[in-house]
Parts: sequence; C-alpha cells; structure tokens
Amino acid sequence: MTLCRKPLLKIRTGHLAINVYWMKLLMFVIRYLFERENGVCMLAVVHIIIILSCNETAHTVDNVYRYTEPNYDLVELKETTDTVTFSLNENTYNVIKSFNIFSQGKEEYISFYDRRSESINIYHFQSGKLLKKIILKSFFPGEKLFKTTVYIRNFDSVFINTRNRCFLFDSSGRLKGSAAFLEDPPNAWAKFENTNPPVVKEGLLYASTRPYVKETSLEALRQWKLLYRFDMENDKASLCYPLPVMYQENIYGYHFLDYSYCYNNRNNFVFSFPADSNIYETDLTDYHVAYYAKSRRQADIILPVSKDTLEDNEGNYRSYLTRDSYGPIYFDPYRKRYLRVAKSGISMADYQAKNWEREQRLIIFDEHCRIIGESSINKEVILKSIFFTANGGIYARVNPRDEYGLHFVRLVYNDLATGQLGFSGNK
Repeated sequence: MTLCRKPLLKIRTGHLAINVYWMKLLMFVIRYLFERENGVCMLAVVHIIIILSCNETAHTVDNVYRYTEPNYDLVELKETTDTVTFSLNENTYNVIKSFNIFSQGKEEYISFYDRRSESINIYHFQSGKLLKKIILKSFFPGEKLFKTTVYIRNFDSVFINTRNRCFLFDSSGRLKGSAAFLEDPPNAWAKFENTNPPVVKEGLLYASTRPYVKETSLEALRQWKLLYRFDMENDKASLCYPLPVMYQENIYGYHFLDYSYCYNNRNNFVFSFPADSNIYETDLTDYHVAYYAKSRRQADIILPVSKDTLEDNEGNYRSYLTRDSYGPIYFDPYRKRYLRVAKSGISMADYQAKNWEREQRLIIFDEHCRIIGESSINKEVILKSIFFTANGGIYARVNPRDEYGLHFVRLVYNDLATGQLGFSGNK
C-alpha cells in the first residue's frame, strides 16, 4: 500500500500479483522443465505460482501514487473566542469515550457517551439543552459493559459496541439487529470514534478495529485488518483492508498503530497512519490512491524501533514522544477539505524534564488531496475531537478538566492571500 518503499516491484496480472524475484526464478524453472518435457512438474510449478500469488495479495494493496506540489501558505486554520458549552448535571461526568453530531429533519443534535455514568446524553446543538439521557444498563440488563462506544446516526439508529458484539437499537431501547465480533484473530474488537466514524454503505456497517495486535510480530501485523464489516440483519461480520506495507515490514510500536480515517464526498475512505507521511484514499475494492501528505516540519523519515525498546514500557512511550507522528484525518463536508493532525517529537531534554506536551498542527488539503496550508494549533485544543456542523462550523474540545461542562472552541479558515477570515458556520 505504501509506495516507493517496496524492495521488490509488484506485477499484477488479473487478480495475481507476483514479486519480480519469484517470477524470474519460477520462469527459469518452467523453461528448464519445458526443455525436458516434464508436464507433471510444470503443473506443480503453476500451482506454486498461484499459491504464492494468493498469499501475496491477501495482505497487501497496491496504490497509485499521486504527488502534487504542496503550498503550505494558501490557507490557515485559526481559533476564535467563540465557544459552545453543554452543561453536565450531578449525575453526568466529563469522561467522554465517544461522541458524534447528527441531524434529524432540520435540527442538529450532539451525543456523548459518558463512560463513568454509562449513559448516552443527547443535546440539542443550537440551544445546548439536554434532550435525552439513556442509561445503557436499560439496554443491557444484568450485563457488565466493557470497552463500550456509541454512535447515533439518528433517533432510530443507535449503534453500540460492547465486549464481543455490535448492536443496533432505536433510542427507545428496541433491538433492531446485532453482529458478533470474530473470535479469530483474538481481541479484534470494533470501536466508534469521531476520528474513525462508522460508515453505512450498501446495507453494511463499517467500523474501525481497535489496534489490539501483537506490535512486535511482523506476521501478526501482516494478518491484521483495519475495518469490520457488519451485516446486522444476518448476524455476520468480516474484516477487511490491511495495514500499509511499511507497517508489515517494520515495527513502530503500539502508539503508532492508532490509525484514523474519514469518509469523503466520493464515498471513499481516506486513511492516515502515525508513521506514514502519505494518506490513502480507497473504495476498499479497486480504487487505491496514495497522496503526498507530509508536514513541512517533518525533516526526517519516522524510523522504526527495536523489539527491545517496545518491551520496555518507558522506552515504548519515550520512542513515541520523541518522534514526529501524524494523527487523525477529517473531511470537511461543507468546504470539501481535509484536515490532518501532525505532531512534532520532543527533545530528550524535554522528555527527561517531563515536558511532554508536543507541538501540534493541522495540515489542510483541498478536495483533491493537495496540501494548501499548515497551521500551528494551541496545545489546549484537543485535535482528536474535531467535528463539523451542517452549516460549515468547525469545533474542537477545550478545557476537558471542567467537571460541569463540555466546551468546544470554534475554528475558522483564513485566506492568507487576502487576509480574509473564511465562513465557518454559526451555532
């Protein structure tokens, strides 16, 4: 999937892909056997080619690479003084595990899953008023909730992940469908987040998998898939879409497995990986394109690490903080732009002094994935919490320690050529 990094060229014929090295070797053997008219052995060799080809294509995706000259100084994203707040009562807490904004009719709502109270809290976005509180125990009487995340598509479609199954309810608690997680590979659990939004496509629900894979095993990384595909009506589930080749050939650590994707106006997924400067657009079948998406502040490639480093808990986290990395990617449906989080590695001196806050930026892309800007963002803004309203508003969470409210600051585009602030919607 990653381009210009493969040591061997890939050749694709129909649905078969064979490394050039193996092709040359097998062609030599075939020619040798042909000269000796050994048809049985030739047939065996053909079977070997097919097996090798199938094994190769099972875990890789070949992308077309598109490079467009970046211009980091056309547009920037700036924080404003405008904020929206959703008040918390004495039985609701600020430990938010998942949230999303959704529309029904002409109204917009925002939903938060509070892990501590195990409740879904739905607010009217414009007024900030709490409209509905759902205690999840009422949906799962007698069950212990574990690793739960929630996504509300509308009041008739409430998706909930628990330890081993994905459920579809309506907001009254009526069960409409479910599908169990796969037992193999183990710990292949789905999750819902605004950085990995669930997608309903052709009657199937796509959701991200938690990166619970053995990070020091290249074989496990090659086998791992990034997306669940749920058929809620028939209680069926499958996994699809592999890690980039660079992740299958190198070890980066758990924190560098925290991938993100968005879903664009072409009905394609766009993936961002922490150690990879490229981003990847795919329809999961036959459209696979990699785009140049590197931060101008990234001077060197992001190097892999040794197994010994990862086996030491402190070394694992230190190796993450001291390297550059990329974070979530978002699609702005109003402006048809992409926002990608980039973070700079800290120095060893800062690590030892426990100055662990990293400089963070947003890389801005146009609709065609060309870089048109990069903006430094205040460290107080939580960039994994960005969402967009129907009228073009862009918001991100701030002041997460406040126990009495959830606060979001409004961000706006600024055209650097004219100095004019772009429209970003109103609450």
